[in-house]
This record gives sequence, C-alpha cells and structure tokens, in this order.
Amino acid sequence: MLIILRAGANEATDAYFYLFNLGMVPISCIVVGMMYPALLNKTRMSRPGLRRIRWITPLLSVVFVAGGSLWLGWHGRLGASLLGVALFSALNSLVQALLWYRAVAAEASGNAFWISGVALPANVFALTALLYPWPSPATAMTAMTGALVAGNLGLLAFLRLRRVGSAVIESAPLSSTSPGGQLWFLSLASLQYIGQMFLQSLAVLLSPSTVTLLNIGYKIVGSVSATFVNASMPLLVHQETDSPQAARRFLRIVVVVVGVVGIVIAVATRMVRPELLAPAVIIAIWLIASSASAVASRMSFRFLAPHATARTMTVLVIVVSLAILSSRGAGFSLVVLLCAYAAIDGASAMLLLWPLRDRVMSLVLASALAALAVGWVGSYLWATPAHPTPPSQPRLGTAAGQPR
Repeated sequence: MLIILRAGANEATDAYFYLFNLGMVPISCIVVGMMYPALLNKTRMSRPGLRRIRWITPLLSVVFVAGGSLWLGWHGRLGASLLGVALFSALNSLVQALLWYRAVAAEASGNAFWISGVALPANVFALTALLYPWPSPATAMTAMTGALVAGNLGLLAFLRLRRVGSAVIESAPLSSTSPGGQLWFLSLASLQYIGQMFLQSLAVLLSPSTVTLLNIGYKIVGSVSATFVNASMPLLVHQETDSPQAARRFLRIVVVVVGVVGIVIAVATRMVRPELLAPAVIIAIWLIASSASAVASRMSFRFLAPHATARTMTVLVIVVSLAILSSRGAGFSLVVLLCAYAAIDGASAMLLLWPLRDRVMSLVLASALAALAVGWVGSYLWATPAHPTPPSQPRLGTAAGQPR
C-alpha cells in the first residue's frame, strides 16, 4: 500500500518488482528448490555440495538482476533515474542469497524461526523509508531498495554471529548416497523459476503498471503462503518426521483459512476497484493453489522419492508454453498471467498430493484448475467478439451508409 501511495504504479515500481523477483529466482531454485529438499530427503546433500551452493547462488542472483536490467533498458523501461534501483537490487539479491542459505539450513532441522522472519528486518527498513514523501517515484523506489539492503545486511551479520544453520551444514555427510536425487530437485526447481522469469518478462510486453499489478498479486499470495505455511510446516515435516498425517490435517485448515482470505480480497476489490474484480478472483484461487503447493511440496520432499518431481515438469512446461503462445493474441492481459501463475501452483499440488494419498485435496485442486482454464479462455472471448458484423452488412435498425 505504501508503494502505491508514494510511487503509484509506473515504470519505477515495475523495475523494482521485476528486478527483485529475478534476484529471487536462483535463491528459490537452488537454495529452496534443491538444497532444502535434499536436506529433508533420505538422499542427503554432501558438505562440499552445500559449500558450492553458498557461493554459486549469490553470483547467479546478481547475474539475473543484471540481465533483467538489460532487458528493461532494451525496451526503454530503465532510464537513468532508475539505475539506483538496478544497483541496489543486485546488491540486495546477493545479501538475500546468503541470508536464505542459513535460514533454510536451520529450517531443515525443524527450526522455523529464522525462515519465518528472514524478510522482517528488510521490510521494516523499507516501510520506514517509504514513510517519507519522496519527490518522485524513481527516488522513492531507490530509497526503498537501499533500505532493503541495509535491513538484510544487519540480519546477515546477526545470523553469522549466532552461527544459524551451521550445525546442519557441518553435520552433512562428506558424500551423498544418491547425487542423482539432487538433480531431480534442481531440474524441477529450475523449470519452475525459469517459467516464472518468462512470465515476468511477458508482463513487460504489456502496458506500464502491469508488472506492478502482477507483483502485487504475487506479494499477496507469497505473504499469505509464508504466514500460514512456511512458519508452520518445518515443525510438521523435517529431517526426523516419519508420518505425513499431521501435514494432511494442516493442509485442510490452510485451504479453509486462505479461501476465506481470498473471498475477502475479492469482495473488497469489488467495492473499491470493480474493474479489477477478475484479477482479484484469480488471486483468490491462486491463494489456495499456492498454499496447497507449498504444503504438498514439503510432504513430497520427505515422503516421496526424488524422481516423483518428474510428474509436475510436463505440466509446468505446458502452462508456460501456453502463456507464451497467448502473448501473441489480442486477449493477452494481466488475467492470463495470473491464471498461468495459479495454474502452475495448482497443477504441482494436485499431482503431488495424489501419490501422497490425499485424493480429496487433489480433486479440490483439479476443480480450481478448471476454474482457471475458464478465466484464461474467457479473457480472449471477452476481448474478441465471437461473431463480428461484416463491414458490408448494416446492423439491425441501422440504415446503409449511416454511421454506426
């Protein structure tokens, strides 16, 4: 809300959201997508492998932000006034990678405290920076991104002093019993977050502010998922858990709670911004899909073989490919991108919950996917008339030759 109040929705906010998310892709892919499940699974990651992740991830995060900056500049969306946002985004991605490395290591042991609050100091600093009425959106976004860096640097220094996650890293075996298992996790995570990068890049092709609106939805979904899932699941599924029953019960509670949150968001949007009702409804469905995916993923890391991730890869490729093809049509819009994001999470959860023997929730997510398909196709039907009137034939009640 403060971003919209102080900066609005424009090229400055687009640049921040786009570059921030690109910087998170290697973190989400390597640290969260490969390192965390490999620490939970019976095929533990080796200590040398963990050390390589510690320096590879920050480097890739900076490379991704640099590439995103070039993409924005190529399309004329990164002027000189936004170079500070690009610079601070690159630095922030580097510090975040080191932060997440330690917090995720602690999470694998069942300590949910640090992963739950990994973004808290940075967000407090950012909110404080946004309280000041900056003279321009570019200045506001530069100051806020710099505040994120300051908050993350402070927390990283504290985690290093407390040696958070060090015990898990140091207790890892010198060699993995099945290095191939880690490659399954890496392959799936890479497809997921490269797909996310493609979707973010497609948003740049739409009108200014679309990236901002897309990422507001992304932030809402990510915040709710983190609040209800990331803070609780490490206590239910960790390296010593031997049954998925508690996680299944938790999943039902989460779906009900986030479903109510989604309804509230849709109703509030209908009252304040009626023209954004369709995106709000999609976000409500996405909330359920994302939370279910987060729970199902953690269950599968512990209780399924690594190759079980293969069942979600094909669906992921299909959804992203359809989004790319859809970008060439007249009906391509924010709704299509939101549907694509939600479909990826919903399909992943559905296909993981089925072998985990939670058939009821798998069918619930299948219904959500059907609703997303209707919204996706409907955006094109609403954008293009199904039976346009031929130019040579006047409409009923209109004389030939008269303006229509």
